[in-house]
Amino acid sequence: MIVGASESSPSSHRAVHSRAMSDVAILVGKEMRLGWSHLLESLALDSRGAMGFHELFRVYEECQNAGWDGHGAAPVSEATYEQAREFLEALPLGAPGPSFGAEADGHITMEWYGGPRRTLSVSITPDGEIHYAALLGASKSFGSEPFLGESPAIVLDLIRRVTTK
Repeated sequence: MIVGASESSPSSHRAVHSRAMSDVAILVGKEMRLGWSHLLESLALDSRGAMGFHELFRVYEECQNAGWDGHGAAPVSEATYEQAREFLEALPLGAPGPSFGAEADGHITMEWYGGPRRTLSVSITPDGEIHYAALLGASKSFGSEPFLGESPAIVLDLIRRVTTK
């Protein structure tokens, strides 16, 4: 089941996937999402804060038309934006926020920097695939994981390793 919001602000423009079947479960799910939304928009409680969601929405708006880069780049689709937003929401409270960008193939990129030779790039596809590549000193880590509503443990570990000294 997909529950969507009709407004076009970055805090309400999304589809939320739920396995809820009963009316009560659907209502509880909506209330939980509302509560999380308020928490995530609090700059005091979450390093991503509202600015991260606004930055993600800005990238989506700027790159939703074909050729946005002047060289024929594919547009960032609403499905890609929604996957990226859900991924950002799934990060644990207090996790360092990424910088955002778009790729020529229409995917959204989130990047974390911890200094020279310490960086992580995560690419989000419209069908929920996460591709990641990290540079950790002399070591490299890369791969793909499905996004099923929770941040993959490998990606969370890489964020931690990149952003802590």
